[in-house]
Amino acid sequence: MFKPLSLSLFLCLPAFAQADNLRVVADIPPLHSLVAQVMGDTGTPELLTKPGTSPHNHALRPSEAARLQAADMVVWLGPNMSPWLGDALKEMAPNATSLPLLEAEGVTLLAKRGAHHHDHDEHEEGHEKEHEEEEHAHGEEHEEHEEHDDDHGKDDHGDHEGHDDHDDHATEEDHDEMRPDNHAWLSPSNAVVWLSAIAEDLAARDPANADTYRANAAEAAKAITAQTAEIAARLKPLSGREFLTAHDAYQYFEAQFGLTSHAAITDSEDHDAGPAHLREVLANSPGLGCFVTERSTSEATISLVSETLNIPHVQIDPLGTVLPLGADNYSALMGSLADGFEKCLTPR
Repeated sequence: MFKPLSLSLFLCLPAFAQADNLRVVADIPPLHSLVAQVMGDTGTPELLTKPGTSPHNHALRPSEAARLQAADMVVWLGPNMSPWLGDALKEMAPNATSLPLLEAEGVTLLAKRGAHHHDHDEHEEGHEKEHEEEEHAHGEEHEEHEEHDDDHGKDDHGDHEGHDDHDDHATEEDHDEMRPDNHAWLSPSNAVVWLSAIAEDLAARDPANADTYRANAAEAAKAITAQTAEIAARLKPLSGREFLTAHDAYQYFEAQFGLTSHAAITDSEDHDAGPAHLREVLANSPGLGCFVTERSTSEATISLVSETLNIPHVQIDPLGTVLPLGADNYSALMGSLADGFEKCLTPR
């Protein structure tokens, strides 16, 4: 089995010979497509990792490290999505222009949802009851602590340390809730913003072709806007139906086109919420249109959910793994997502 080389060994790899035009690298196929549209005939961007590679976690292979070393410009989602690439950029491509698109001016970021993003009255009542029980238990515990303080004096700060730990835990949970959902490429509106950002960074590196980059970006934005209107018209009649997802990756697409996800088996970072959450979802998910799965969803999960809820499953790929690379990849991705959700939500 192949084992990735260490970072220090990557630094010893020879860089590619410098080409006449810019060496531009993108981290995932949809971004590669946007860069290709902006570059047009001036050059061809390279894809850093093979299609289907998760942007969440990855260990660079030697060929990928060589591409990174030779890059003049790296277009990527950013360190929130791909911290591994941020570390590699500092070591292997310190002089390359880095364009983390999640940080681009004008981009719309949505807050990360937990896998429990559905809403049920019974579910809320259950949580309220649990909260009341916790408060009651906490009150009894507090009385015990007060008695303990009376016995040992006010200089004993053990109880305060426990409260500090609780406060730290609460702070961590609040921080997690404020983290953005990083699947922002699934918003065509963001893609339009990114086209302009890509064009400006290319223009700064290659002023001779600045007008070409900006014109190409404007044309690509018009095409994406037109396709977005077409998809919105197709999906509007289906906006009232809810669906279940294996991975909470589609919040941006949902927001763009008025769709509603009932719940997800794993959150936006593909963290499994556990068997208790799955049992809750299966117990509180009546009348759903379908179960949206991905290539990585296990057959066991598909069978369990589909049979328990008596709903079909529709496979959708947020990265467009099997779609051809190149300038047309982004529009093909949006089209495939629209096809998948239309199939999922159309009444049978």
